[in-house]
Amino acid sequence: MRRSSSFTPLARTLFPTLLALSALAACGDDGGTSTGSGGAGGAGGGSGGSEPSAACEGIDTSACAVALGPSNDDTTAVQTALIEAQSGSTICLCPGTYSFENELSLTVPGVTVRGVGATRDDVVLDFGAQVAGDDGFTVTADNFTVEHLSVKNSPGNGIVVTGAENVVFRNLKVSWDAGSVTENGAYAVYPVKCKKVIVEDCEVVGAADAGVYVGQSKLAIVRNNVVHGNVAGIEFENTSDGEAYGNDIYDNAAGILVFALPNLDEKISTRTNVHDNTIHDNNRDNFAEPGTVVATVPPGIGFLNLAADDVEIHANDFKGNVTAAIAVASVETFCVLDPGSCGANPDPATDPDPEGLYVYANTFSDNGAMPNAPLDLLPTRPIEDILWDGVEKTAGSIDLCLSMSPPSFRNFKGIANIGTEANQTTDTMPYLCEGIPQSPLEW
Repeated sequence: MRRSSSFTPLARTLFPTLLALSALAACGDDGGTSTGSGGAGGAGGGSGGSEPSAACEGIDTSACAVALGPSNDDTTAVQTALIEAQSGSTICLCPGTYSFENELSLTVPGVTVRGVGATRDDVVLDFGAQVAGDDGFTVTADNFTVEHLSVKNSPGNGIVVTGAENVVFRNLKVSWDAGSVTENGAYAVYPVKCKKVIVEDCEVVGAADAGVYVGQSKLAIVRNNVVHGNVAGIEFENTSDGEAYGNDIYDNAAGILVFALPNLDEKISTRTNVHDNTIHDNNRDNFAEPGTVVATVPPGIGFLNLAADDVEIHANDFKGNVTAAIAVASVETFCVLDPGSCGANPDPATDPDPEGLYVYANTFSDNGAMPNAPLDLLPTRPIEDILWDGVEKTAGSIDLCLSMSPPSFRNFKGIANIGTEANQTTDTMPYLCEGIPQSPLEW
């Protein structure tokens, strides 16, 4: 665990028992998981010694408890494998496109779901024909890994893991054929209320809220991903001990969000380390569902911190984000901009003000050239690289630490001053300091 420096998830349900029974009855009857030279599906490897699917020809499936290929009933075949899986086993999916009419679900701990094509694009889970269930693939089990495959066209979220420990999303592509539209699912990769999460080497495109969303979790690493065409590229929400590095984040409405939102079960967002990312050209129109929190985020922001504490931002390359490279705000400001989402009774258990931010050693170029509302009220062009609403937990406190060689900076000194420069300041002197860097996450 790291040493620190000085909206609500959807309920999940399993497939009905009837589906499970019908899936078991179908096994061996319709070719979905049966074997044979003409069958598209197939079981193989360690489970029963039967011959793998023709789709697996030439692929070593000896490490697979079951190896499946596309069939005339992919929903039954794959869901049956998930129901029958043993802890510690690997379900292998051979090359081809799998079409699903229902949400898939897994409750067995210690399972790996792995595509065994040459690339992740060779194994595609397509939920475009889905008629039942909210999301694509939901998991409520510890020690889960999904890797080396693509997921597309889920009606809701792509892959959702809830309440689990030791979760790995690796070398995935999650996308929607429609492009970047409001009708897409909110989140592509979605661990929520989890502990010890890794999201690595993935590509995420088209989520109508956040591409990679880590919600109400603890100990989460998001690294070496390519995230584009989403409303928000990567979001840590009410999460403790998060780290994002090595990511290429571009062409989203906003690059990275770190939020502490009211009215959630987990009340704090703290110790997030964002470093060594390329965060550029995040200027896409915000296509989030109106009324959602993220719909209030102005397009063109590289990084936005809302009320989260102990956030470290360093060694990132910010360029071409037309509203601002970095913006820092309190829940007070959020409530002024979007009182409907804030609610009539703000959560007294959630600290509304960000504290302990440390910004250093980043590079900035061509940010703030054409700011979007409400920052378009400022006559300055370009707008400064770091914008702070100036709402302090305690008057005169130092909640923001800028390195001794800071970028350009603007303190609004309260949301009421956003439309006038008279009470604002660009003086960095009160905020110059050298903080203590956070240690990398490990467990």
